[in-house]
Amino acid sequence: MKLPGKHISILASICFLFCCAKVTAQSIEPENIPNDAFEAVSTGHFADTYMLDARMNPFYLRGDFDGDGKPDYAFWIKVKAGGATGIAIWLSSRHNFIILGAGVPFRFAGSTESNFENLNVWEVYGKRPVERGVEAGAPPNLIGEAILVGRSESGSGLIYWTGKNFKWYQQGD
Repeated sequence: MKLPGKHISILASICFLFCCAKVTAQSIEPENIPNDAFEAVSTGHFADTYMLDARMNPFYLRGDFDGDGKPDYAFWIKVKAGGATGIAIWLSSRHNFIILGAGVPFRFAGSTESNFENLNVWEVYGKRPVERGVEAGAPPNLIGEAILVGRSESGSGLIYWTGKNFKWYQQGD
């Protein structure tokens, strides 16, 4: 089907607005939150302190981060009072969140940070051997899947479960 030039221009404008629109935390619809973690993100201390932050797309990741064979979730979050961003990881085996950043110090990339505002990409890194990172020492043996996070066209690293806590392994600069 061939569209007249005017219609292509309108369609291109709509696509541009849709793709480039700034998404806010308020735009996350409840039905887009995984059922397994819905109650945890919408009640109690978590809901009083944090909000899901949709500036990161996707705003959550699903993986088996602790290697128990059950789905876990990582959510991009923001502190309601102050606005610091970070990651809340829901381990299904523990039925609670582990907060990294968002006001809670986490050691990565040679420093300790409590606000992940400079990170803008993330994805699940499958359970497989990890290549040696830049000046990062011996790579970890992953227990489960990890979270690859970073800054677009800049440094990145893995957030992985040690069996006791989450740690950072630098991948590149």
